[in-house]
Amino acid sequence: MQFDTAILGVVIGFMVLANRLVAMLVLPLFEKFELDKFWLMYVAWAFSGVLVAFSQVNLFAAYIPNAIVGLVLTAVVAGGGANLLHDLTDKPSGGAG
Repeated sequence: MQFDTAILGVVIGFMVLANRLVAMLVLPLFEKFELDKFWLMYVAWAFSGVLVAFSQVNLFAAYIPNAIVGLVLTAVVAGGGANLLHDLTDKPSGGAG
């Protein structure tokens, strides 16, 4: 499966944007009110879904004929990527220090 690099770049941008929005706007609220951070991944997917819906970027347009399914899958990829970025960038390292 080979994706259009321009669309893939936009989806990666959405990953970064959703990650930063969650980290800057939502995470402080979760910490202040001591909420379960498990739900942050769903917030990231929601942010990504909104971005994908507004832009109509469909990463799977060449492979899935149904546009709605392609948009939902694109939002899942962008939201899951935002969670991956969070895991890679925002967790303290376990090494000696």
